[in-house]
Amino acid sequence: MPSNLGNGAMNRPITATGAATGSATGAARAAADAMRIVADSLPPLEVRILVVDDDGRNLLAMRETLSELGATVVLAKSGEEALKRVLDQDFAAILMDVHMPGMDGYETAELIRNRQKSRHIPILFLTAINKDEMHIFRGYSAGAVDYMFKPVDPVILRSKVSVFVELYRKTEEVKRQAAVRERLLAENFRVRTEKMEAEQALRRSEERQALIARSLPILLYTAGIGRGTPFRYVTENTSELFGFPAERFLKEGGFWESRLHPDDRERALAQFATALETGVATVEYRWRGADDKYRILLDQAVVLRDESGAPQELCGTILDVTDTREMQQQLAHVQKMETIGQLTGGIAHDFNNMLTVVIGSLERLARMVPDDPKAARRVDMALQAALRCSDLTRRLLAFARRQQLHPESVDMDALVRNMGELMERTLGPNIQVVIETAPPQCPALVDRTQAESALLNLVINARDAMAGNGRLSIATTTVTVGEDGNDAGLDLHPGHYVRLTVSDTGCGMPPDVLERAFEPFFTTKDVGKGTGLGLSMIHGFVKQSGGVIKVESAPDCGTTFHLYLPCAPDADPQSSRDPDAAEADAAPMPGHGEMVLVVDDDHDVRHVAVLTLQELGYNVLEAENGPTALTVLAGNPRVDLLFTDIVMPGGMNGLELANEAQRRYPDLKVLYASGYAHGVAGGVGTAGPGAEILIKPYRDRDLARAVRVALGATPACAEAK
Repeated sequence: MPSNLGNGAMNRPITATGAATGSATGAARAAADAMRIVADSLPPLEVRILVVDDDGRNLLAMRETLSELGATVVLAKSGEEALKRVLDQDFAAILMDVHMPGMDGYETAELIRNRQKSRHIPILFLTAINKDEMHIFRGYSAGAVDYMFKPVDPVILRSKVSVFVELYRKTEEVKRQAAVRERLLAENFRVRTEKMEAEQALRRSEERQALIARSLPILLYTAGIGRGTPFRYVTENTSELFGFPAERFLKEGGFWESRLHPDDRERALAQFATALETGVATVEYRWRGADDKYRILLDQAVVLRDESGAPQELCGTILDVTDTREMQQQLAHVQKMETIGQLTGGIAHDFNNMLTVVIGSLERLARMVPDDPKAARRVDMALQAALRCSDLTRRLLAFARRQQLHPESVDMDALVRNMGELMERTLGPNIQVVIETAPPQCPALVDRTQAESALLNLVINARDAMAGNGRLSIATTTVTVGEDGNDAGLDLHPGHYVRLTVSDTGCGMPPDVLERAFEPFFTTKDVGKGTGLGLSMIHGFVKQSGGVIKVESAPDCGTTFHLYLPCAPDADPQSSRDPDAAEADAAPMPGHGEMVLVVDDDHDVRHVAVLTLQELGYNVLEAENGPTALTVLAGNPRVDLLFTDIVMPGGMNGLELANEAQRRYPDLKVLYASGYAHGVAGGVGTAGPGAEILIKPYRDRDLARAVRVALGATPACAEAK
């Protein structure tokens, strides 16, 4: 590696002295001619590249890829064959597969490095299997100069190998020229002519090396082994990479160390100290650039020793891996969310089944103690607690993005107020929450859980922006967008919309952050405190719902989000819901002797459903799984409704059961029940006319209404019967 390049005698211009005469000039010209004659008599330089791979196809592909470099590509199918090649031939570079039968790439590289004649040959490891950091570190420890993953981009591979081929050519050319000069010295040619030619060759080599170094997105350096000593050499691209000129590294002894992150300084220095014994070091640390931002750098160095084996200097490369590490951290966050979703989904089905039993039993018990106010109050308290548990499960599924989308008519004012307790616990005691409404309101056509998740996400962002102290305002109102609505910057179709506004008194966002607010994976939070997905998910939810989201923010002026959500069809913002009609809708809708087959693998859930339907006036049959249900249907072909759970064991889920049942009995109506149906093949609504879904846990009135709808009866029709 170069040391103190550009300094010393090599930078002094070569000039003729006053003592130079015509005779000396003629002698120099004669010496040059003699050197040229000797050089021309030497055989042409052959550059060889050794490719080691146990797969013949890979060998042929490598030969084709490297054929343009003007070098001889020597192929070897094993580590043993590679060693034989190295014994009698010299190579500009060795490309070696890591995973080979018999002697693998690591062992072969170590044996090559242990041999004095071949230890200088650059080794590039290629692998399609060993991609983890342990194997990468082992590769560099074995003496590799690079570690590449298959499939390898031919352009990148040729670019990297061409560097070593060019360096080998130039090195061999210098060696040849040195040999020529020695022969000329033996023949008593002038030493000054030989020195001139050597300096010119070295200068050209340095220029080529500098050009190559400037074109790479890495920093090359050499440094002394003592702590606090300045670098001896750095490439000139320090300004592009870190914002500092090379002179800062070369003249200020403690400059590099002073920019290390305090938490990384001692660890990094200790690892470099250990390298004096091991010979290599791979250190990752944070380093503060000229913009005062810390970048994550990967520093890979080797120790250069003198003839006695004593360490003399470090020679290494520095690569900025900040973007790579941030992407890895973001991927880890996404994987963590996926794990939470799988865990939540796994327990949701069984938990909702249990809640169905609890809620159904409590409602039945409430009807049995109407004359005991104390017992009725306790039953109602238990029922409300079970319903809150149901709401908690639903929110967990929404948070983990495992809840299916179900747009419905949602009273946004009621939704905000019902989440008040949850928001207060999330925000803490030092943040004031103000909820404002402007009646009359019309319901929004959105997925309730997604709307709750969006609101909670905005609340959490506001809490973080206010650092736990401030004022949060939430307002809902109905707005009408006319034909000229887009003049106000609203990309909306004309009609009625519910506007949900969330405002905070936090730090606000500067214009550059505001511009990227909805960009996926973009976050201004510290590492490990945000995925950068929250606002992008809200934006996607609002757009999918047929609305838009707008944001207003400025530094130190807080932030305001406006969510425009479409009103439900036929909703009139000037009219309110009739309390008597709402009470009538809430009343149980009795049956009229229809036959219902209840299918659920959970005995208690099935029993609660059977009792409820019998009390409502239905004739009820039951089955514990799909095959049993088909047998029951065969014996009772006059079943009017199949009420089946979706997720069931036994090789047939509810969707498959419904498809088969309707194939046999086309007039059969279907009602599904689900505690958690994510991942089930098919979809609700594919089983034919009348297919409805009832989400567990459900109340008696929900079951009564769902059964009547599934049978094709509207509430009015039910009353008429």
